[in-house]
Amino acid sequence: MTPCVDFASIGHEPHAAVVDAALLRDLFTREQLRTPMLLLSRSAIAWNYRALKKALPRVKIHYAIKPNNHQAFLDEIYRQGGSFDVCSAGEIKLVTETTGINPATLIHSHPIKSIEEFDFAVANGLETFVVDNADEIQKLKRYTHKKLKILIRFRIVTNTKAVINLQYKFGCTVADVLPLARLIEESGHEFYGLCFHLGSQCIYNENYVKAIEAAHSLITELDMAGFNTRLLDIGGGFPVEYIEPVPAIDEFCQPIAQALDKHIRPGISIVSEPGRFIAATPVTLVTTVVGKAWRDGKVWYYLDDGLYSTFSGMLYDHCQYPVVCNRSGEKLLSVLAGPTCDSFDVLYDGLMIPEHEVGDRIMFAFTGAYCSVSGSNFNALRQAEYTVID
Repeated sequence: MTPCVDFASIGHEPHAAVVDAALLRDLFTREQLRTPMLLLSRSAIAWNYRALKKALPRVKIHYAIKPNNHQAFLDEIYRQGGSFDVCSAGEIKLVTETTGINPATLIHSHPIKSIEEFDFAVANGLETFVVDNADEIQKLKRYTHKKLKILIRFRIVTNTKAVINLQYKFGCTVADVLPLARLIEESGHEFYGLCFHLGSQCIYNENYVKAIEAAHSLITELDMAGFNTRLLDIGGGFPVEYIEPVPAIDEFCQPIAQALDKHIRPGISIVSEPGRFIAATPVTLVTTVVGKAWRDGKVWYYLDDGLYSTFSGMLYDHCQYPVVCNRSGEKLLSVLAGPTCDSFDVLYDGLMIPEHEVGDRIMFAFTGAYCSVSGSNFNALRQAEYTVID
């Protein structure tokens, strides 16, 4: 069951930076605050970036902008010295037009690209791309004016899965890597390296170690065949503590860093594509109770945000976000529902929280990753807007 968090515990999370607790407390009583609202902390973005960089000192961070492409994330990552992972023309435009970054430093990590998407990326200066099959390599032949740097994405077999398994849809087998490298060279472009992505919200660091060991074996095989591996991309997926505990990022990454030092020779550059770990905790959603009813022995609270908007992450990302209340008293069996006319739009059923009234605020922590980006304005309802607080 999802716990209700009070203000006494906000701001004491050991694993990542969060929005300032004093500000949250102030917002509960600020009548003019228009909700739903997403509070975004630049300092929390920077904290998360630096914590991950410290945990993986050999790794260059390419923030994957898909979980949150708000300009504050792009600006802060660029200011911290990071680069970006992009997957579409729209993401390329967002990054290059607003940060001034050299597009040649970007990695286009989508293994399957339409010809139009591919053409746009190449025309706009991207050089590093990912493939995982022979048909994708055929598309390279149309680019004869420049030599592109191509990474091969492989997958491994693991006993445990990430919460969102990204090996299901993408990645060739390890046996396919060398034949694909040969096809890349035949296409007139450069085999540049390897990549893997275990998934999102990976809670088993041993899977990273296993993938790094597989990369080591592949690099040895490629060496013997005359290919020079220049780069290894270890993906992202580093976990965030939503409801269930996870290790602190330095503890989680320690065996990964050790495996990189042991298995990947110094001449090979290493990058990572974190999204969730950087994006989740800097954002807090503020909602208002717009309706209340007693139904079937439970208190139903209807909020001004729901599954079709910010809470879309509960559907697509399988997340439960910590509930933050500012009421005391006996906890009652409660339901939190969204504002749409669809009965599917129920967020939490069986939540134990103190009784609230219409007009009260309820907040939800760690709503920065895969929330607003996948929401809609179903029923033509207003979506949550961002307020950058520092």
